[in-house]
Amino acid sequence: MKRVLIGVLAAVTALAAWALPAPEAATGVVPELPELPETGQRAAVWFCPGVDSEVDPILTASLVSPGLVGFTLPADGDILDAFQTRIEPGVGDWDVGDGLLFHPGPSIVETSTIPSGAAVVYRGPVQVAVDGCYTPAKEWFIAGATAGPAETVTLRLFNPLLEQARVTLQVITEFGFEPLLDLESVSIGPRDWEDVPLGLVLGTREQLAVQVTVTEGVVIPSLSISGPNGLAVWPGESPSATWEFPLAQVAGTAGTISIWNPGTEDADVTIELMGRQGPVGLFDLVVRPGREERFDVSSATSLEAAAVVRSSVAVVAAIRSEGAAGNAASTGVARPAARWLVPGHAVVSDLASFVFVLNSGDDPVQVQAGPVGAESKATVNVPGHAIVRLNVDGRGADIVASAPVSVAWAVVGEADVGLGLGVPLAVQEP
Repeated sequence: MKRVLIGVLAAVTALAAWALPAPEAATGVVPELPELPETGQRAAVWFCPGVDSEVDPILTASLVSPGLVGFTLPADGDILDAFQTRIEPGVGDWDVGDGLLFHPGPSIVETSTIPSGAAVVYRGPVQVAVDGCYTPAKEWFIAGATAGPAETVTLRLFNPLLEQARVTLQVITEFGFEPLLDLESVSIGPRDWEDVPLGLVLGTREQLAVQVTVTEGVVIPSLSISGPNGLAVWPGESPSATWEFPLAQVAGTAGTISIWNPGTEDADVTIELMGRQGPVGLFDLVVRPGREERFDVSSATSLEAAAVVRSSVAVVAAIRSEGAAGNAASTGVARPAARWLVPGHAVVSDLASFVFVLNSGDDPVQVQAGPVGAESKATVNVPGHAIVRLNVDGRGADIVASAPVSVAWAVVGEADVGLGLGVPLAVQEP
């Protein structure tokens, strides 16, 4: 386990101009949290794995009805610090770096009401990233990584509970399956985390994917890459035959879609690229069993673009977008939804923040967007097979659509960008 609790955060004093078209129009402290339901309310507890880099986490949570939010920092089997706030409704946040400079950021977010969502903004002197917070699963797949000579590649394994946890790891590179020797099985202590330095273990690799199987307890994994262009952070996922990426290429960077086939049959894959003006093109590729293939989005367009990946068998997909504007990564949306929360939108005042909505269907979709807790929302029409970029005026974003859509969000710093997914809500309010 690696702790980074030293250093001084340099304030970001100005925002770099982001070469994008104009966007579409569109706390009191409480003594303690109430007891949360233990069954049937898993969305009320979110686990955030943090990142191994010199950044400060800003934890955020959104509630669409009045309630309480609690943020907890576990470490070494104990609670390092905690903070609670009341929301009426809206967004609660906690800048962990105010008291613990460059904290590695593993945290637990609890909400007293649902629906809710949680996310993290990571900000450092030159690096910016965003990530979600997640609920447990027994198996996780992480695709899209590289291990270059100037990159630090770290697999974070976070155990948020008071019980020992254990995982087995399988790594796939351009050479196929690569054993990790003593790291094939990793034990994580209660309320603690372990960082696996994949770059040091493997050396330089052009392709890198990891399967994390939880054999004991609860573990939330994430992968981070820190390099010359900035910091990228993204989580694990489960295979799916369809993946939607509301932003597969950030302006000022080159986007790459990684598709990993963990199955036993060939995956016949179609990639549909879409922009603000509509369809960009269709592209086909075949991914053999146990292999990863990559598609260069910048070979088809230099503009911001969305993507939909459709496969004949379940695959794992992720995007990396890297260039002069920064370094960002994200997983995709397996199932579009009619309502989304973006807890971290516009929470950090000196970072620009944008929301992206993808309509992969044939018919136009009407989208209402506004800050979380606002009584009224702006209305935007999203054409079929197109994306819109929204600059929601307020903290957090609440997106309600007339048909299922996919939602991502981005933050922009002086020299880096962060990219993550919104939080889909299972039901839409009438």
